[in-house]
Amino acid sequence: MNLGNRCFKVLCLVLAALMILALAGCGAQKPAEPGTDVELASDASPAESQTEPQPVSQTESQPVSQTENGTEPQTETGGVIVVYFSRTGHTKPLAEYIKEELNADIYEIEAKVPYTDDDIKYYTDCRADREQADPSARPEIAGELPDLSNYDTVFLGYPIWHGQAPKIIYTFLESVDVSGKTVIPFCSSASSPVGSSAENLHSLAPNAAWRDGTRFAIGTTRDEIADWLSSLGLPEITQKEASALKLTVDGTELNVLWEDNESVAALKELTADGPLIIQMSPYGGFEQVGPIGQSLPRDDTQITTEAGDIMLYSGDQIVLFHGSNRWAYTRLGKILDLDQAALTALLGNGAVTIMISLT
Repeated sequence: MNLGNRCFKVLCLVLAALMILALAGCGAQKPAEPGTDVELASDASPAESQTEPQPVSQTESQPVSQTENGTEPQTETGGVIVVYFSRTGHTKPLAEYIKEELNADIYEIEAKVPYTDDDIKYYTDCRADREQADPSARPEIAGELPDLSNYDTVFLGYPIWHGQAPKIIYTFLESVDVSGKTVIPFCSSASSPVGSSAENLHSLAPNAAWRDGTRFAIGTTRDEIADWLSSLGLPEITQKEASALKLTVDGTELNVLWEDNESVAALKELTADGPLIIQMSPYGGFEQVGPIGQSLPRDDTQITTEAGDIMLYSGDQIVLFHGSNRWAYTRLGKILDLDQAALTALLGNGAVTIMISLT
């Protein structure tokens, strides 16, 4: 082969390679120019290429306990709460009786600046005199106020000061929402009637369903409170049917406000087949202590006891106090209606026998 033919063949091979490269370049995607949108790789239109949004399962990605705005929903209403103010302690037992009879919640109104004995010495230009005479007085409440959204019925207790509810009750009603709720006022006094004290509270919560106020004398018993509750005829209130415990000391029945805890529940089970009789022994000049015979559930905490306290000690001993001590106990209940002198007369003169039974 001569040189001319050889060059001609090389030229043909080069031209063929250039044609292949040209064809490949025609099939390549053109780069996007600056500022323009990149085309879709597929032939589908943008609307066809996007995935249809699927409904989200609430159990998969949305907490069931939250509403659309992210707040926790309220539980169903229908509960009962007892709200009370008790400076000298006379209204407190009434509130506790109601709580126990109705298995209600309870909230004590306490003043941010506590009332001293001098503050309630009437007609001495004391703090109570000035507040009760001042229509704008609103003593500040200590701590957080209760959330009333889950309650349909509010029992509102207070003492009578100069014929009216203390002004801290006004503070409370102006600070919470009782709209649509039934409000049942009750008060305690040595001699003053309920008078206009309850009616004068109505304007502070005009959208509540107010019941007539009821006055109770100091020393009103639990049975009297139970009779009053039954007379109210409120369909939303059902008095507790669960068995309650009864305590007697040497044959004397005592009025006890029992705790709602596992220890008391176990004590009820223990007495289901018959009364529990315990021989007690005096100790330390401030208590009576006796063996239960078996261990009960316990949740001991350091407690400074008061006269009337009923405690579980070491899980298997019951202690009745007519004085004070500080130790690790589980609270069982509180003896009501007896002051320290009366409790000391009952418990401070040698060994006693107690009986715990179901009512």
